[in-house]
Amino acid sequence: MDLRKFLLQQRGFADDNENKVYFTDRGLYQEPQDEEFWLFLDEGLRCGGTARKIPCDKEYIKAVLLGCGKIDLWQKVFSNIEKWKKENS
Repeated sequence: MDLRKFLLQQRGFADDNENKVYFTDRGLYQEPQDEEFWLFLDEGLRCGGTARKIPCDKEYIKAVLLGCGKIDLWQKVFSNIEKWKKENS
């Protein structure tokens, strides 16, 4: 299984501040994508969030989350990716 399949199988990641990130193979009105995917960031009741179509690359995910100031959320995603990599190596 590759990183893209792994992330698409997850039900999302959340930090202690009610920020959540989800990965999907389609946007709101689009057909599924084969190479890229969508990152949806939900910032809870703070009227924030983002939706970005990005390549399936750990560095792009990191850039989006850290660019929004979501350090703890990035750490959750990163630790899950590293755990998955270790289990599948």
